[in-house]
Amino acid sequence: MSTRKRWGMGGAIVLAGVAVCLAAGVSAWAQGENGRFAPADVTSAGEIAYPMNAAQGGLVSLLVKLDESGASQGLQVLQDVPPLTAAAKDAIKTWTFQAAVAHGKNVASYFPVQVVFNPYNPGGTAVLGGGPRVPPAVPSNLGHSLPPQVRRASYAFYPPDTQAQGTVVLSVEIGKAGHVGNIKVVHGVSTLNQAAIDALKQWGFQPAMADGQTRAGRMCVAFVFQRNLS
Repeated sequence: MSTRKRWGMGGAIVLAGVAVCLAAGVSAWAQGENGRFAPADVTSAGEIAYPMNAAQGGLVSLLVKLDESGASQGLQVLQDVPPLTAAAKDAIKTWTFQAAVAHGKNVASYFPVQVVFNPYNPGGTAVLGGGPRVPPAVPSNLGHSLPPQVRRASYAFYPPDTQAQGTVVLSVEIGKAGHVGNIKVVHGVSTLNQAAIDALKQWGFQPAMADGQTRAGRMCVAFVFQRNLS
C-alpha cells in the first residue's frame, strides 16, 4: 500500500475522531443552562425543634443568601409564622450548603428553604383549616436570577399507628417546567421519610428564572413532624 493511501486511511480515522469530538461538543453546548449552571444545594442539616406548646402548624418560608464558598450570609423571611419562624431560623444557622456554579466558577446565590411544621394527623386524618398557606413571591430585586418558588403546598400524613416525631429535610430539584425531579433525603426519620416525600410530590412549583428564561433549580423543603399532644 502506498504512503499516500496509508495517510488517507489515517486521515479518515483522524477526521472521524474530530467529528465525534465536535458532535460531543455540540451536544454539551446544546444542554444550555444544564451544562453551564448548577444551583446551590443543602449538604447537611439537622433537627428543627417544634416549639413547646405550639399546637398550630404552618409553612415558614426563608431565603438563604450564600456567598461563593457556600457560606450563609443571612436569612430573609418570606413568610413568618410566629413562634415557628424562630425555631426554623435557629436550626438552619447550623446547616451547611454548596454554592451555585456558573460557567465553572462558584457564584453567590439565594437558596430557598421551606419549613413545614406538620400538625399531628395520624392515619391520614384531615388537618383542620386545610393545608399550609402558600408563601409570597420571591422579591424581584434579587438581580437577573430568581430561585424556584412554591405555588401549591400540603401537609404530610403521618403513617398509621406511628408515634414518631422529628424532622425530614429534603433537597428537591425543580425542572424547567416546574415539575418535581430528583429528591434527596438530607436528614430524615426512617418511619417518616416516605410520608414527607409523598407530600412533596403533590406540591406545585414555579421554575427558577434567569434573564427571563426558565431553568432547572433546587430548593430545600423540611417537614417537622409534631409529637402527639393528646
